[in-house]
Amino acid sequence: MSVASFQRTLDQELIALVRGISLECLVCGEFVLHAKGAIACPECRSVVAESVDLPEVAIPSVVQAG
Repeated sequence: MSVASFQRTLDQELIALVRGISLECLVCGEFVLHAKGAIACPECRSVVAESVDLPEVAIPSVVQAG
């Protein structure tokens, strides 16, 4: 039995995210939102978009009382 590599490349992670297989942000690991042709993270505000001509995606801010 051989050991298979578990590590993915950035290209593989981006493809999984765009296809909807992965719902995890590549930057912080939180769940992402799909909105207006873009994939955005509400936690770190990173955005993955297919086109640079997309309008700015509005992401609601989450404020936690502590």
